[in-house]
Amino acid sequence: MIDYHIHTDHSTDASGTIAEYCQRALQIGLKEICFTNHCELDPQRNDSFIRFNGEPETLSNRGLTKLQEEVFQARERFSTNGLSVKFGIEVGYYPGMEKELNRVMDGLSLDFVIGAIHCLDHICIDSSRECDRYYDDHDVTQYVTEYMDAVSSLIRSRLFDSLAHVDVHKKYGRNRYGQNIDNVPRDLIAGVFGLMKEHGIAMEINTAGMRFMNEFYPAPALMEIAREHHLEYITIGSDSHQPADLGKDLDLAIDYLKSFDFHTIYRFDNRQPSGISI
Repeated sequence: MIDYHIHTDHSTDASGTIAEYCQRALQIGLKEICFTNHCELDPQRNDSFIRFNGEPETLSNRGLTKLQEEVFQARERFSTNGLSVKFGIEVGYYPGMEKELNRVMDGLSLDFVIGAIHCLDHICIDSSRECDRYYDDHDVTQYVTEYMDAVSSLIRSRLFDSLAHVDVHKKYGRNRYGQNIDNVPRDLIAGVFGLMKEHGIAMEINTAGMRFMNEFYPAPALMEIAREHHLEYITIGSDSHQPADLGKDLDLAIDYLKSFDFHTIYRFDNRQPSGISI
């Protein structure tokens, strides 16, 4: 089993060292893990940080290079135990970030780059502390439309290997808008999956949704549409922010994928995918 979405204490909202995650991976029988700490770069926000030994510093190429060195040290250390350790990042996408992202990634030996929509109008909709600021000015139709438009822009950027938690907008939106948050117009989500197929970007099965609302990202209704589009690339991750959540519900996610006739998940090496039959 593999886990391709992991945050260590280098992310300001996470805990656990690289070594602690690796040790936990061995305990639960994972064969490969990919560290994907947050890479937030929006100059209109104040969350572009990376931590070392508990101290935050502005996220930069220098900081990511230092993080890479730590991951590579763990790769060498734990390879003797049969654990494959990969280096990735999760990027919070916003329009026009291409130049800045390429600058901070310059010279890095990344295996995997996840793209995610965490913010709309520079407000984090994936934060209980901020989301109401966005919701107060948008009805559910505006919210869903703007979110899916942002996802489409992310895909068209061709910057990423996988799309994280495609329907994370429901995480806090359901509390505000009720079940209406699940009524994503079919043409919007079909458009998203069509773009994913066209541009060869992977769809992530993210098990964090099980911890927050007892359902995966993506939800079953979206999985039906994904199946219709015959998406080839699928990644799988716990989106863990503490070692105890590493690998959570991945076995259930595999069964979930099979129930929609997906039988291959993908790992990445130097940003090149290779399939694993499930």
